[in-house]
Amino acid sequence: MFYKNQEIEVTIEDMSVNGEGIGHAHGMTFFVKGAVVGDKIIAGVTKIKKSMCYARVIDIIEKSPYRCTEKCDKARPCGGCQLQALDYSKQLELKANHVKNNLIRVGGFSGELIDDVSEAIIGMDEPYYYRNKLQIPVGVDRNGDVVMGFYLSHSHDIVPVNKCYLSHPAIENVLAVIREWILREKVSVYRKGQGVLRHILIRYGFHTRQIMVCLVGNAKLEEIDVEKSSKQSKHKNKLSSQLAILIDELNVIDGMTSIVFNSNCRNTNVILGDETKLIWGKDTITDYIGDKAFNISAKSFYQVNPIQTKKLYDKVAEYAGLTGSENVWDLYCGIGTIGIYLSDRASFVFGVEVVPQAIEDAIENARLNSVDNAQFVTGKVEDIIRNIKWSDSTGVYKCDSQDSKVEEITVAKPDIIVVDPPRKGCDSECISAILELQPDKVVYVSCNPSTLARDLQKLCESEYKLSKVTPVDMFPQTGHVEVICSMSKQKKPDAHIKIELTAEEYMKRAGEEHNRIMEEWEKNRK
Repeated sequence: MFYKNQEIEVTIEDMSVNGEGIGHAHGMTFFVKGAVVGDKIIAGVTKIKKSMCYARVIDIIEKSPYRCTEKCDKARPCGGCQLQALDYSKQLELKANHVKNNLIRVGGFSGELIDDVSEAIIGMDEPYYYRNKLQIPVGVDRNGDVVMGFYLSHSHDIVPVNKCYLSHPAIENVLAVIREWILREKVSVYRKGQGVLRHILIRYGFHTRQIMVCLVGNAKLEEIDVEKSSKQSKHKNKLSSQLAILIDELNVIDGMTSIVFNSNCRNTNVILGDETKLIWGKDTITDYIGDKAFNISAKSFYQVNPIQTKKLYDKVAEYAGLTGSENVWDLYCGIGTIGIYLSDRASFVFGVEVVPQAIEDAIENARLNSVDNAQFVTGKVEDIIRNIKWSDSTGVYKCDSQDSKVEEITVAKPDIIVVDPPRKGCDSECISAILELQPDKVVYVSCNPSTLARDLQKLCESEYKLSKVTPVDMFPQTGHVEVICSMSKQKKPDAHIKIELTAEEYMKRAGEEHNRIMEEWEKNRK
């Protein structure tokens, strides 16, 4: 029987996706925060469940050969870097095994098949300073002091952090200016429905060096008037005056391109509200993936690791095997990054996304890159398929002119479908739609190996064969991993092919069919 605060000796055999060390003692599985694979430790029990215990490290008896010193002194309490104490080569091995185990246990694929189709995980040469976006919560601690940083693991308490080793240094410099402004100007901070400033979102273009600052606050946009500089005395209210001061301090920073205010007045854990107002500069920044430019707004979904994104998209292109004649459908297309990146190598690209603003951004990004062989529409793929009037290999889709800028689109049936869903994976209706469209190849990009494995099982038990799998480490020092999979349509024997049977084989099959018919007759008679 186990009890809280009990101390137990445990050897760590594996690690979870949350960065906890996993070991066994006295027939119980232990998840130990702060332990790494290979450690021999004294663990203190923190929580007891029926088949597992959660624990923390009390003492390290024997240090793992894979243990390393964390760069950040807040790595353990902060919920961002779960694996910073683990050697990077071991991180890559752990993530590759995590993908493999999910495909076997959740997807039902054999270990031999996964070994055969898997390629080496794509890691980073420098696994730090890779993030182009940082979201910083702002709050008040128990002493009433303003605090900025990151959430404590499994909590909404904020760990004060002045430097993040995952983000680009330019983001840290901007954050320092904002932190000083908040404290000096005594900016109202959100707490339990009261106060204004809730989050700070900063984006940085690695190739263009453009910077966006988005302040998320509990204030309506009509309350904000910052057209006058801080040197002009009259402002609509105190917040507007404070924002004007910040604008004067930020706009002199090299690369500062956009300062916006996002209104979030709801009692919610969702960071961004529905409405955003430009208060200085442009409402987007621009960055590149390869030779393709993309305009990025405060609410755009854009991969946070631009170095690995290029490698990811190159692998997508490799798996797609485009020759210039293929029609590509890009499902869950977001702001169109994958489809536009592939457009030079495809005959036609058709992007589908349920978020209208994302489609507007995708259309603008296609225009920005002079891509004239791509169309993007708002909606669910299953609904769009249902409303296309097909004529052989092409069809016509009538769409909302406000979203797509045209009243109808000529659509080609897909030779290849690329799908990049959120963490929950594809909707079951989307899987059904893919099976209905029957492309020659499906390329699946996933940020969640578990839901990926579930969806691959549905696709591969019906029409497709898993051909290639490559994990990509988009998020070093964390437990997250991206995966790319390629599936090809299985070849089935043509119906007209005659199968020659020996007399013995024929009699055996005939007997089996006779027994089946008699069993069916007996069932119906009763």
